[in-house]
Amino acid sequence: MKRSIITTVSACLLAAAAQAEVRVFVEDSNGSALLKYQCTAGEVMRAFALNVSTDRGQIIGISNFFVGPSTAAAHGYGIFPAAFRDHVAATVTSGTVANWNASGYNPVASVADAPSDTLAGLGSSGVTLEFGAVWDASAPTAAPAASGTLCALQLSTDATLQGANVSLALNASRGGVVASPNGTTVTPTLVGAHVGPVPRIAVEQPLGTDLTDGGSADFGAVVVGTNASLTFTIRNPGTGDLTGLAITRDGTNTADFAVTSNPLAPVSGPSGSTPFTVTFTPAAVGPRNSAIHIASNDAITQLFDINLTGTGITAFQGWTSAAGLPAGQAGPEQIPQGDGVANLLKFAFNLDPTKPDTRVLTLGADGTAGLPGGARAGGGLRLEYLRRKAGTLPGITYTAQFSSSVGSWIDFTGTESVSPLNPVSPTWERVVVDDPEPGPGTRFGRLKVAQAP
Repeated sequence: MKRSIITTVSACLLAAAAQAEVRVFVEDSNGSALLKYQCTAGEVMRAFALNVSTDRGQIIGISNFFVGPSTAAAHGYGIFPAAFRDHVAATVTSGTVANWNASGYNPVASVADAPSDTLAGLGSSGVTLEFGAVWDASAPTAAPAASGTLCALQLSTDATLQGANVSLALNASRGGVVASPNGTTVTPTLVGAHVGPVPRIAVEQPLGTDLTDGGSADFGAVVVGTNASLTFTIRNPGTGDLTGLAITRDGTNTADFAVTSNPLAPVSGPSGSTPFTVTFTPAAVGPRNSAIHIASNDAITQLFDINLTGTGITAFQGWTSAAGLPAGQAGPEQIPQGDGVANLLKFAFNLDPTKPDTRVLTLGADGTAGLPGGARAGGGLRLEYLRRKAGTLPGITYTAQFSSSVGSWIDFTGTESVSPLNPVSPTWERVVVDDPEPGPGTRFGRLKVAQAP
């Protein structure tokens, strides 16, 4: 009788199958891998033969499996062919099993039965499992449920601490998945899962505002040659450590966007965080763009992509913006305060753009603002004016010009006298130029200010 039962179950495992769908999947349960099944339309499966593997550590134990025949009172897949043969005894005359819970009776297949298609078993990275069901055909309610748990697999410590990907495959030599009744088509879907701690990456900018993967961060308008920085915060809302953080860049203007401080790993879950900073230094006027890609051990978002945008503007544009001049009053030749001094001149000579300001620089005296001044000096005409230092990339030029008549101007090309302001300014310097043609008669002088091309 014992041999008769084994033959019957083996035949079930090898039976043909047609027209049913079943999903077999892995589910994490506090570091254990639950092996579950779900028939999509309430079909009944007769057997499952599966290969289960982990990409980290070992499968060291198996539990939560049903044993014995399926009944109306207790449903399940409790006939394990190889283990039945090796561990369960049945009365010869009646076929009654004396002890379903015999030591060693579990769904792990014997390697000896199919050496070329059987995984190594417990204590290794993979096991082959056999689940079969027998029930009284005259009692339809005794058949296994359309969905349920086949077993739970325990993983080694390295897998439970770091997490592991558990995958499934059909075991072809043992029949894969077999439906009931015979002749029913089976279309199985196998779905593995990450088991154990799950690291996740989230990025905020500014702090408290989540960015989406593939989203954007804008640095706004920044004067060419200066810079602006944004601080991003990487969070880990997952349960495992977020590691392997690395940032790469690409895009049209990659050199304009630099990662000036890097994130630190690991980032513990579920509330750990680490900042990093990106600095935007536009090399030219106009729209600038790049992208950063944050790599990590998040299995779902392996690269978190952020598009970076910014606009390079001239120093004059930055000045009008800081002054709050509306767009319709911010042009270089416009005079929004009605004082006769154009915006560009106020920018060039450190005058106040928010109110009427017609101050004139006092010659030979300390001063930090004012229009150019002129006077006789040493027998000739002298011009004295403030100038933005070239190192500040002002985007404008200053040209002193002299003439004997107001209709014919000659650019000054001689040696100018340059001195610092008092107190010393990082932005401004004082310039004195003397007329190259001193002598009696009328001479005219002026200072030409123009935006650089």
